[in-house]
Amino acid sequence: MVKKSQTSQPYSFVVDVGNTHTVLGIYKGDKVVDHWRLTTRKETTSDEVMNRIGGLIRFSDIKPEKINYVGLSTVVPVLERPWTKALQALLKRPVQVVNSDNCLNCPIAYPNPKTLGADRLCNIIALRNRGYKNAIVVDMGTATTFDVMKNGGFAGGAIIPGISASLDVLTEKAARLLPVSIEWPSKVIADNTDDAIRSGLMYGFMAELETLVAKIKAELGVKNVPVFATGGWGKMVVGHTKCIDTYDPYLTLDGVRLVAIYGNVAAEFDRENEED
Repeated sequence: MVKKSQTSQPYSFVVDVGNTHTVLGIYKGDKVVDHWRLTTRKETTSDEVMNRIGGLIRFSDIKPEKINYVGLSTVVPVLERPWTKALQALLKRPVQVVNSDNCLNCPIAYPNPKTLGADRLCNIIALRNRGYKNAIVVDMGTATTFDVMKNGGFAGGAIIPGISASLDVLTEKAARLLPVSIEWPSKVIADNTDDAIRSGLMYGFMAELETLVAKIKAELGVKNVPVFATGGWGKMVVGHTKCIDTYDPYLTLDGVRLVAIYGNVAAEFDRENEED
């Protein structure tokens, strides 16, 4: 990766906008020094976003004028504009938005690379920077994505409903099944309806996870492929399976950080032309 001229420990402000949650972080060099998790609001303006960000930064030791680089990844297309404009206005820096045209030359096997989610691309970018050539990333959010890295590029993968999304669909479609808290039941064979839902939800997800990882490894045909987990549900899952080698809650953010520093397609929006 080509190094830019920079301070020895630059500060980067990075944002990963997901379908349900938005994660923000401040890095000093390659270390997270502050981070926040917000609910994603699908309908918002740049002024509203700026107000939310400003409120968080106000209580951080890292002030806006210290920020050297800014990066944004979003899987919600309508939020790219308000978030970019808010970050530009607040931090007075160009915003590098992660996409297939701004991915540090990461090879993408999709026939139409523009359809690849930015978060999935960030996971591979982060691992490329750490020297990996082959790997699997299981990103457990609203959707659970299996991101496959082969020969240093994004080779493809799989997508299944996430844990919370599966519960939402089940309880919406089945009249007598009510929402439950998401937690591990004490046993698989439940003696009440709530725990029966939890058992099917958690152990069913685990069966999907382990089966897909095994099949991906077999299809890759590469020995000793490391498996990384990230995403909001990752921490809850990793202690219950042996198929995950490493849990890294900041893997996606690290990819955003790298594009923030080394990207070459800064987004620009005029704040005078507000959102509709």
